[in-house]
Amino acid sequence: MQNVVFGIVTGSILAVATLGFALVRQTENFLNIAHAQMMALGAFVGVVLVDTYGMNIFAAGAITVVGLGALGVVLSAVFFQPVRHQGGTVLLFTSIGLALMMYACILALFGTQARFYPNVSGSLHRFAGIGIATNELVIIGLAFGSIAALQLFLNGTGLGRAIRAVASNDELARVRGVPVRSVSNTIWFISSAFGAMAGVMLGVLGSVNTEIGWHNILIVLAAAVLGGLRSITGVILAGLLLGIMMDVSALIIPTAYRPVVAFGVLVAVLILRPEGILSVQRRKDAVVT
Repeated sequence: MQNVVFGIVTGSILAVATLGFALVRQTENFLNIAHAQMMALGAFVGVVLVDTYGMNIFAAGAITVVGLGALGVVLSAVFFQPVRHQGGTVLLFTSIGLALMMYACILALFGTQARFYPNVSGSLHRFAGIGIATNELVIIGLAFGSIAALQLFLNGTGLGRAIRAVASNDELARVRGVPVRSVSNTIWFISSAFGAMAGVMLGVLGSVNTEIGWHNILIVLAAAVLGGLRSITGVILAGLLLGIMMDVSALIIPTAYRPVVAFGVLVAVLILRPEGILSVQRRKDAVVT
């Protein structure tokens, strides 16, 4: 049961990361491989603010999320907007190139040595014999709070409804007067902010190293495919399910093989249910259900 709790924590982080990834996939129509490097950058920026500058973890996390959200908008304008008209394949390879560039920048700026967030675990709480640390409780709360806030934003604001319209049919939305460029900037901000938040959460739970991005892109992709890429509910369930499966599998196989579990789930879903666990038919839906 303890591993299930670990899986819920892992799944909460995975749900946050995958939502950002799926949002770009559904609205911009390509797989943004560089999203995982935004996670790595978020983890490093956060640990530098806390460890080097002595900043409170919550303040450091907020600055990291907002700052990298803005960086995502800039990267979109520089790298993706100029080639957007050339289609998803060009955008995919552009994202791979950007991921490699971001990885090189992370190596140059932060080096190869692993770093750790100091004194952020908090006390250990026990419920029915199951232990969970304060930082794990905070991660679960922040993850689901952020997801709920995104849901309210998408369903309860004009800009959120515009995002849903672009996700459903960007050409029709443009004809109807939706400010597609503003919507795109908002999408990139949210996506990058969620990636950075997931990176900080990953760093808080363990070490921060330059391979975080590459280690997690397959897992994020597996969760996105499992969730169907088009549903917040589906992504949440997929993230939790995949997180639990990976951590429970540690009882049987070494933890180093956790990505293999994610890859196995990805292959199985592609074969058995390529539209995701909650889809009922093949259609282009909005990003939320």
